Amino acid sequence: MRNLLVLLALLGLLCSCTRKPAEPGSLSASSFPPYVKWEGRYEEKAEETALLFTASGFTVSFSGTRLEAVFNHEGSDIYYNVGLDGESLPNPGRVFCLKAGEKTSSIVIEGLEEGMHTATMLKMSEPADGYVALAGLSTDGRFIERDRENDAGRLRFMFVCASGGSGYGSLAYTENPSVTPKRTTANSSSLHAFCYLTARLFKADVQFVAQSGWTVSIPDKAIADVMEQSGITASSDVQGALSTAPWDLQSWVPDLIIFNIGGNDTVSSLFDRPAYQRKVVEMVEKLHQAYPDAYMVWTHTNSNAGTYAITALSDAGFLRQGWLKEVVIPKVGYLKPSGEADNPWVSEGAGNHNSLATHIATADILANALETWGFARACENITLSSQRELLQSWQ
Repeated sequence: MRNLLVLLALLGLLCSCTRKPAEPGSLSASSFPPYVKWEGRYEEKAEETALLFTASGFTVSFSGTRLEAVFNHEGSDIYYNVGLDGESLPNPGRVFCLKAGEKTSSIVIEGLEEGMHTATMLKMSEPADGYVALAGLSTDGRFIERDRENDAGRLRFMFVCASGGSGYGSLAYTENPSVTPKRTTANSSSLHAFCYLTARLFKADVQFVAQSGWTVSIPDKAIADVMEQSGITASSDVQGALSTAPWDLQSWVPDLIIFNIGGNDTVSSLFDRPAYQRKVVEMVEKLHQAYPDAYMVWTHTNSNAGTYAITALSDAGFLRQGWLKEVVIPKVGYLKPSGEADNPWVSEGAGNHNSLATHIATADILANALETWGFARACENITLSSQRELLQSWQ
């Protein structure tokens, strides 16, 4: 009997040594892995994880009735959108503002039914609107480890773009056609721009390399020069971006890359057409070498920047190879998506940029092009009506 008791004790000790530790109810920067799935690019630091590009953020699963995310931030008001338990983004019912002047802010989701939940938080604002980093997470229950294999199995869309694709003024509208609203941080959202809306149609994860005002070739604003950095900083220049951590291009491999950039080159006094065309080819070729299985789309509005780029890409032979295609998208203006023809409150967006109506219509145009490659839509597009309350709240 004594030997049996000793044996049972030894077995109990062995089990206690191999038993998986209990999941925590709070996470700091050092303990985010393996519970947090990062969305977009990020930079891990000792006390926080910086979320620099637009549409960057995280997904986390937990049990309990409450989730709190603590952010360190500075600069302008910075807006986040939250999707809970399968809620699709953009989600007008869960928009949160990290207020300017407050160094630390929390986004709190509470009053949930006891049980398992999953939350995704994505930044709507652009890098130049301010710095933001996730400092901690807590719940009244416990956090659940990510299923890494399942996370890696999702489609991935990467966007290389400037203001058109990153949502500059996308939430602005006016019922007075003689008035053009001004761009603000509040009325700009990458989640309401055609790049993100296209990815949403295919339920793809996203990664932006984007900032309004940036170019292909103009010094200190050339997006190609920061392709291997974690982000663009609030200084909105190449020097600032190079101060962020290097980004391993193989850490997140896209299935599709959409370009919407070049318009700021042609209006610059420094514009050099041959240099621009060389940089276009170099940038596309570099990404094709890094991601040989990814499809690519060069979008433009029949502008000079677009036609110069397509000429160079065609001369390089890329369009003939089948992995790159040209898609012409609508110019800035009063364009209503299908089913909204009689809607009186659709207008041009802010600061001579597209409205949400045009972004919705453009996403459908891109989705049609992607279907020719075999991509299959997984859901319907958003409607203006579903976002009306959010649009009107900024006026």
